[in-house]
This record gives sequence, C-alpha cells and structure tokens, in this order.
Amino acid sequence: MKLQLDFKIDTSTLNIKYGDEVVLLGSCFSDTMTSHFETSGFKVLSNPFGTLFHPLAVANVIDEAISPNKIGVVQRDDLYFSWLASGKLFARSEFELEKHLTTARNKLIKSLKKSRLLIVSFGSAWGYIERDFGIVANCHKMPHTQFDKKLSTVDLMALRWNEILTELKRLNPQLNVVFTVSPVRHFKDGLVENNRSKSRLIELTHQLSSRHGFYFPSYEIVIDQLRDYRFYKNDLVHPSDDAVAYVWESFSQFLFSEHTLSIVKKVKQIKMTLNHKSLYPGSKLDGIRIKAAKEQQQQLIKKIPDIFWE
Repeated sequence: MKLQLDFKIDTSTLNIKYGDEVVLLGSCFSDTMTSHFETSGFKVLSNPFGTLFHPLAVANVIDEAISPNKIGVVQRDDLYFSWLASGKLFARSEFELEKHLTTARNKLIKSLKKSRLLIVSFGSAWGYIERDFGIVANCHKMPHTQFDKKLSTVDLMALRWNEILTELKRLNPQLNVVFTVSPVRHFKDGLVENNRSKSRLIELTHQLSSRHGFYFPSYEIVIDQLRDYRFYKNDLVHPSDDAVAYVWESFSQFLFSEHTLSIVKKVKQIKMTLNHKSLYPGSKLDGIRIKAAKEQQQQLIKKIPDIFWE
C-alpha cells in the first residue's frame, strides 16, 4: 500500500557553503527555518522587523532599509508601534521606538549588502490597509474601522517586488533570492479565502522566481506530500516539528552540495552534544563526551573556519 505521493524536488545551482550569510524575511516559515540554519553553523539574520505575512509588508521593510522614508508610528495607550513592523518592536516613547527601528533597519541593510542568500516567505495576500499609511505589517489591535481588508492582486504585488528586486541587485549583485509560500493555513480568514490567497501567492512566487531567483515548494511538501493532520500541531494549522524537520531536510538538499551536507550533519551533532544537559554533570563519562565533541569542533574549525558556532 502506498501512503505518500512521490515528490521529486529539482536541485538548485545555489550551492550555499559555509561563509555565505543568510537573510530570512516573511512568514513563520522564516522563523522555523532559522533555528535549523543556526544549528547547522550558518550566520543568519531573521525578521529584524518581526514576522511579516503580506508580500507588500515584506517589500516595505526592504525598501525602508535601502531608502529610509517613513516608519508609521502608532500609539496605543502607553505603547508605541510602527505600521512597518510586527508587535515584536514596541517602545514606551516615539524616540525609543525610532531607536529600535533604526537598529532593525541597520541590521537588515548590512546583511543584505553582504549576504549570498535571501529567503522570502509569503504567508497571505490578504492585506490590511491603513488609510494614511497603506498596507501595514500588523494592526496592533487598533480599531478595525481604521483599516480596509483587501485581497491584493498578483499584478500589484509583482510590480512592487520587481522594483524591490531590481534595487537589491544593484545593492548586492551576488545576492540570490529563494521564494516560498508558507504552508500555514490562515484559518481565521476562512478556508475558501485562505485558498484564494495562497493561489495568488503561488502565482506571484513563480513569476518572481522565473525572473529573479529560485522557488522552493515548502507549501506543496506539507499540503500535498505529507497531507495528513498528524503532521500538524494541535491547532491543525501550524506544521508539527516532524513536518518542519522534513521540510528542512528537503530544503538543505535544495541549498547545499553533498559535501556541505556532510559537514552540516557533523556540526549539528557536535552542537547537540555540547548543548546536551547531562543527567550527571561533571562525571567521568560526561567529561569524556564533552572532550571528544570539543576535539571534533577544533578539527572542523581548522578545516572550515567559516562555520558559525555561536
């Protein structure tokens, strides 16, 4: 009995290697993949403006990093937020908020200038439009009457992203861009509405990747290949740890050469050993285990000094 569809993912020509820095922007997919990059020994910047779902919201933070323009300050009670960012960035004064946003902007532009890989994950084509600002990254619990909810067209999103990608190419000609669509269902929008949204994102990412980069099918892996609620968390919306690990395995094969993959496995094993909390810390066996892992780490540092161990 066959219980799973075969799904062969085309290999890319990226051949990402140690020393290549990585930027991840967008939906929860960016957040979940970040930890795997870090445990594999890569230097990563992930969502300095917080998790973003709409393609235009992601484009806005890149644009803001390249050409600082407006931050869209919004006050709620004694807290200050920005229409550009998620609720992760907040402050008790407008001055303090601007400091946080400047730090995020500087981190992003610095990484975009020197990274070899940008991974962009889109979550939803449903946008909330604040009448004075435009598409916002987050509504920050402001009154719903302040926003118009609208399903953005592929043409509108593609036009904006073609402009952004042209700017990125000028900024860093060595930057490769991988697009993907988050497999997380935006159930609160409604299942029919979520599918309308995802279909537009899939068309958008294929248009952009055909001209400017690569497409990785994280959406198709979870929705079509795994295709079972046992691969979801209890909310039946977010992929489980097993599903995320499965996607990472496919993603790493998409990004890395066989040689780099073999090093990734060694790095993850060493980090796992060094970070493991022993039942008997300070024991003879524990000391032997840690000493062996540190010796392996030093051997790899000599061979590949670009591995990021922090």
